Amino acid sequence: MTLTQLNYFREVVNLQSFTKAANKLYISQSTLSKSIRALEEEYNVILINRGVKNFEVTKEGYILYEYAERILNYYEHQVQELSEMLSKSNNTFRLGVPSTAGAIYGNSIIYKFQKTYPEIHLDILQTTSKDIIEKISDGKLDAGFVIEPFEDNRFEKKKVFTTEAVLVVPKNHRLGKKRSVSFSEIQCEQLLMVTPEYLYYDLVKAKCQEAGFTPHFAFESYQWEFLFEMVANEQGVTIFPKPLVDKFNNARVHWIHLENPRFDWELSIIRKKDKLITTPMKCFWNIFD
Repeated sequence: MTLTQLNYFREVVNLQSFTKAANKLYISQSTLSKSIRALEEEYNVILINRGVKNFEVTKEGYILYEYAERILNYYEHQVQELSEMLSKSNNTFRLGVPSTAGAIYGNSIIYKFQKTYPEIHLDILQTTSKDIIEKISDGKLDAGFVIEPFEDNRFEKKKVFTTEAVLVVPKNHRLGKKRSVSFSEIQCEQLLMVTPEYLYYDLVKAKCQEAGFTPHFAFESYQWEFLFEMVANEQGVTIFPKPLVDKFNNARVHWIHLENPRFDWELSIIRKKDKLITTPMKCFWNIFD
């Protein structure tokens, strides 16, 4: 016995006609008759009396009909419930946002996305760019922000924001009067930096090496604001994306343009190339156009 057979039998009984049921089900009458006959042979009963003038369901036929109704109604209810659950699941967008990117740029784009697509549930994970890359690769996130340079042929990316990183020094620092400095001028400074979990750590290190020296970070912290406070309290200098300096109380420090090499801070949104592009993913991706 199959659900299809039960459905065929239910329609025959409901419509009191093989012809009408076959037309409604878009099958031939012979196919319908064979299906009912197979049920009768399986249970060794007569379900519909075929030798009478008027359509007649047997006692056994009504017993099967009642069971068919209960089974099919339960099945149809479960299918509808499953469809609703999958629809809700498919309407969730999982986004990875580094704390710095969120403070500088992510919050505004998230607000724009939620205002444009209020029906999409946005599930946000705040973590480092390195962790975001790993979680997108593992399918635990749909997309995320990372800082440039980022090259990985497993991912599709779109640059969404560009600013500069600047040197941040105490107000009374020896470089405090300058508008710009070369990287080589900070070689001997007490350089404060975020921890290696951040891609930004590698980026700053690479810029210093490009200038001809390997930096020795005097102190590392995963808290950007803590590093800013240390600078304000004359415990060292640091390099921050300019918009992040603006968000803090920058009257207590002095920021300076960096050159030789220039330090651009660029943000991209990435997603895995071989992942199915859901409607929420497409909506988020297109919001940057």
